[in-house]
Amino acid sequence: MVRMMVTGVKQSKWHWAWLALLLLGGLLGVSQVQAIEAEGTAPITGPVGVAKRLALQDAIRQALLQANAQVSTTTVVSSRGVVSDNVRFTARGNVTNVVILDEWTDESNYYVRIRAQVPGVGKSLRGSGAAVAGTHDANPQIPATSSADPYRRKLAITQFHVLDRTQIADLPDIEIALAKELKRRLDVDGRVRTTDASQYLLPLDDEGVMSQRRILGALPPAQEVGQLAVEFAESLGVQFVVSGVIRDMGITKHMLGARVRHLELDLIVHDGFSGAEVARHRLNESVVDAGLFDFPTTTPVLNDKFYASPFGKRVNKVLDKLVAMLVNDLNAQPFSARVIRSEGRQVYFDAGGDANIKVGDALNTFQVSGSPVNDLPGQRALGFPEKPTTILVVTQVQRLFSVGELDSETVRLSPGDIIRFEP
Repeated sequence: MVRMMVTGVKQSKWHWAWLALLLLGGLLGVSQVQAIEAEGTAPITGPVGVAKRLALQDAIRQALLQANAQVSTTTVVSSRGVVSDNVRFTARGNVTNVVILDEWTDESNYYVRIRAQVPGVGKSLRGSGAAVAGTHDANPQIPATSSADPYRRKLAITQFHVLDRTQIADLPDIEIALAKELKRRLDVDGRVRTTDASQYLLPLDDEGVMSQRRILGALPPAQEVGQLAVEFAESLGVQFVVSGVIRDMGITKHMLGARVRHLELDLIVHDGFSGAEVARHRLNESVVDAGLFDFPTTTPVLNDKFYASPFGKRVNKVLDKLVAMLVNDLNAQPFSARVIRSEGRQVYFDAGGDANIKVGDALNTFQVSGSPVNDLPGQRALGFPEKPTTILVVTQVQRLFSVGELDSETVRLSPGDIIRFEP
C-alpha cells in the first residue's frame, strides 16, 4: 500500500482531478499483471523429453487457468505413441513471460515449477479503506481477448483477371479496385489478416506471367499457377493467395428494350505452402436497368456514385458474400506459419499476437524439402515434401512473430520449415 501525505501545500485543481479519477478507478476495480507460480506434472512413460514437455504444458495450463483461461487440445495417438499434439491456451489476456524455476523427477513422474506473468482478476477496493494515490503500475494492463478467438490466417489478394476488357471500358481499373476493396472489407471484418497484392496477377490455367522475383533473375521461368502462388506467398509472408476472374460484366438488351448488366465473378484460393487450390467460388448475378457509367478517368471507380447505382448496389452485396466465403474457407484450413530463424532448440516463426498466438500453445513442426515433387510427366510441380518432426511450445509472443522451444534435443528446424496447428 502506498500512502501520500499532504501537509499544508496548496494543491492545484489538476492534481485533485487526477486523484479523484484514480480513486474512482480503484473503487470500480483494477486488473494488473501478476506473477503466478504453478506446478505441472506428467508421467514418464517414454522419452524424458516428452514427459518434460507435457509437464511444462501442464504447469502453464495451471497458471493460465488461474486467469480464467480456456484450453483446447487435439491429440492423435497411434500404436507408436503420440504423433500429433496441438494445445491452445486462450486466456483473458496475453501471457508475457514463462520462467522455469525448478524441475525434478521421481520414479514415475516429471515435475516442473514455473513463474508466469498473467493477467490478474480485477479486485474491488470498495469499503477496504485503502488509500490509493501516487501509485504507478510497472506492468500496464493487458487488453482482454475473447476465449473463442481462432488463429487468424493471413492471405494476399491479387488483382482480378478480365476475360473481356471491352466490358469494363466504363469501369477503369475495376480489376484492381475489386481486390483492394475486398482486402479493406476483410480488414474491417477482422477474422483474417490481409496483404495488398493487387500489383500481382496469377496466371489462369497454363497462361504464364512474370513475377518481380523472376524479372530480377532470382528464379528460373515457370508457368504454373501453383508454383507462382508459393512464390508470392513466401515473398509476401502469407499463408494463402487469393485471385479472381471477371468473367462477365457485359450489357445485353432484352425485350421492350430493357438493359441487363451481368456480374459473373470467380474467386480462387491457393495454399501458399503447396500451391494447391483449396477453394473456388463462382457468383453469377444480373441487374436490370443497369447501363454504362460515365466516370472521369481520375475518379476511383468504387465511389459513392457507383454504389448508389443498381449495379453498384449488387456489387456491394457480392463483395460482402465473398468476404463471408473467404473467412469460412480459410478457417477450415490448418493454421500454418513459416520458420524465420532457428537457434538450437529456440525457433522464431512469422505469426504472433496479431494472429492470436498465445504463450503455452503447442504446435506441430515440419521440415520442408527444398525439391518439389513433380507428376509423372515431370512437367507439373505437386508441392514440397513435409516431414513431421516434433512439438514446439510457444514461450514468447510479439505482435508479428513468436518464439518457441522444441521438445526434442536432436531435431533442428531451418528457415522455411513449417509450424502448424490442425483445427
